[in-house]
Amino acid sequence: MSAGSPASVFSSQCSIGSKFGLPSGMKRLDVSHKPQATKSIIQGASLSGGFEHITVLREEVVAALRSVPAGVIVDCTLGGGGHSEALLRSRDDIRVIGIDRDPSAIAAATERLSDFGDRFVACEGSYSDIARIVSEQGVERVSGIVADVGVSSHQIDTADRGFSFQKEGPLDMRMGPCVGPTAADYVNNVERQELCDALRAYGDVRSPWKVAGAIVDNRPFKTTLELAEVISVALGGRRGRVHPATRSFQAIRIVVNDELGELKALLSLIPSLLIPGGIASIISFHSAEDRMVKRSFFDMAGVGSERDAYGNPMVAPKARLLKRGAVKGGGENVRARSARLRSLEWM
Repeated sequence: MSAGSPASVFSSQCSIGSKFGLPSGMKRLDVSHKPQATKSIIQGASLSGGFEHITVLREEVVAALRSVPAGVIVDCTLGGGGHSEALLRSRDDIRVIGIDRDPSAIAAATERLSDFGDRFVACEGSYSDIARIVSEQGVERVSGIVADVGVSSHQIDTADRGFSFQKEGPLDMRMGPCVGPTAADYVNNVERQELCDALRAYGDVRSPWKVAGAIVDNRPFKTTLELAEVISVALGGRRGRVHPATRSFQAIRIVVNDELGELKALLSLIPSLLIPGGIASIISFHSAEDRMVKRSFFDMAGVGSERDAYGNPMVAPKARLLKRGAVKGGGENVRARSARLRSLEWM
């Protein structure tokens, strides 16, 4: 079935993504403990139970994909299903494959979007599993790709997931709660120089060598608040609105989930997955992520490429930018302040 073919029932079963790459330089650890069970119910104004997530740049994403050809859109970061729901409501001639590493997100979105029937299917996996998942659903190419890179509000607010530096919980931080080493495995075994490099590259942490040293000197760590306190003391305590451990926790989370490696895998799939006229829209929150998306999109669109004496590109571009700059987040959701949306149309 091609992306532009008539509607057909998606496979009712999705393969579970079971293989996730480890960050470069991070050794595979022997993890014998089992993660604590995560909540798999929904919560919020329009949801019921224990899953709550605020959709970032929802209307902007819908606007970017409004003109895509009829067919399939892949929501690569399903979360609570906010983007998927908005896209399904905006068009009757599209279907959505929603993908997420988090089983609780899969459960929440499946319940939320049940009224759309066979126009929606949820699958567990990461960016590097997208090509396989799409193929298993009988789809060759798609009309749209949407990704909201980073951690969800639900994951931050659920203490048992170990993402929050303000709530006591196991030091976990895995987006897929049953896959790979935890944040505790990482900080309790990583060498100081490697940790320093990660804090600097992925968190822009002030005094990364000092923070890395404090972590190494005070380990082992079991809980989020233990680690947050050591980082806070190393940086001289709280001096303003931003918690001293914010950037360090971000950097550790990015390493544990190999977020930049997964983003690179997603960007590499765009040429083989999008049909002509198809659009990829990616929301990023960290400067390193946004740089990766910007450079990849600019390369595909031929921005900055060699031109002839008449100003024409020597090599025809494969895509075009919907907007040269990024659409910025904001509004009432304070966690969306750093959000940047970039969109690309395949030609």
